[in-house]
Order: sequence, then C-alpha cells, then structure tokens
Amino acid sequence: MTHPQVFISGLILLLPAAIESFPEVHGVVGHPVTLPCTYPVSHGISPMCWGRGACFSDKCNNVVILTNGYYVYYERSNRYHLTGKILQGNVSLTIEKVTERDSGLYCCQLEMKRWNGVQRLTISLRVQPGNDPTLNPKTIMKKGFYIGISITLMLLLLVSIMVTTTMVEKMICQLSVLTLTVKMMSSLSTHCRIFPQT
Repeated sequence: MTHPQVFISGLILLLPAAIESFPEVHGVVGHPVTLPCTYPVSHGISPMCWGRGACFSDKCNNVVILTNGYYVYYERSNRYHLTGKILQGNVSLTIEKVTERDSGLYCCQLEMKRWNGVQRLTISLRVQPGNDPTLNPKTIMKKGFYIGISITLMLLLLVSIMVTTTMVEKMICQLSVLTLTVKMMSSLSTHCRIFPQT
C-alpha cells in the first residue's frame, strides 16, 4: 500500500506537465500549416480572434487575426488566413510559409453569446527545419558543400588520431619487450659469471 505522501508528491510532480500540455501541431519551414479551431454555429455566429501566446484572459493578446464571425476584418500579416468556412464555424488559422520563429503557443478565442462566456483553445505550434524555399539553390549548395568539407576534415582528424594512438601503443609495446630482453640478458650474464666454464 502506498503512503499518502508519496501519492501526493507524485501528483505534484505531474501537475506542471498537465498544466503545460496543449494540443500540438507540427509544421515544416517554408510550407503552410493550419491550426484547427471550430465551433457549432447552431447557437449563432461568434466573433473570435487568434493571438500569440496561451489563452489566460478574456482579452485576446498579441492579435494575429480578428473576425466578427462573418468576415475577417484584421490580419497582422498576409501570411495569416482563415481558409475554412467561417459561417459554418471553421475558424482554423492557416499560416503561409512558416518559419521557425512561428513556433510557440497560439490562442483561438471565441465570444460565445448563448453559452455566456468566452471559449478558449491554446494550441502549440512546432516548426521543424526543412528546405527554405526562399533560399536559392546556390546558397543551399554552398551550405551543403561546407558541411561536407567539415565532415571530411573531422573524419580525417579522427583517423589520424587513431593511427597515431596505434603507432604509439606499438612503440610502447616494443620498448617494453626490448627492456624485458635487456633485463633478461643482464640477469643471464650475471648468472653465467657465477658458474665458471669448464
């Protein structure tokens, strides 16, 4: 049977992970990514906003996009769009040509009239490196060339260290054998002097 202190300690350790856990969406640099957010329109059309950062208050912070439920009236950049059917409750945010700087938390916040309050959803976006289409092929080739040279030089250095280590070990071994041979010969010559030859 577990002690209550151990059980409570375990819950306390797991609590930060539960609090920090948000639905996660993955994207690749240079490609579009969509952060899902929908609501039932059966209770009416709702104004909403998307903001950067977690949802913590009734106010939309660091606004990315705003809609009154019928049309979008503010976009921070032409990379942000609501590409779903807004009138059917699809207010998913699409970000065009994502960069690694786009990684982070996003808040979908809806002002639900019939449900008396604000509904919020925080989503975590993780953008993974990929081939950036804004770079021209020559730049990509140069980076690949320099990376290839760096790897080759590292391998050459590693091989030379291994060869040098092996050679030093052989020399030490040969010196040990030579030292042992000299000691044996010295001992043998001392031994031979004790017994005179007949």
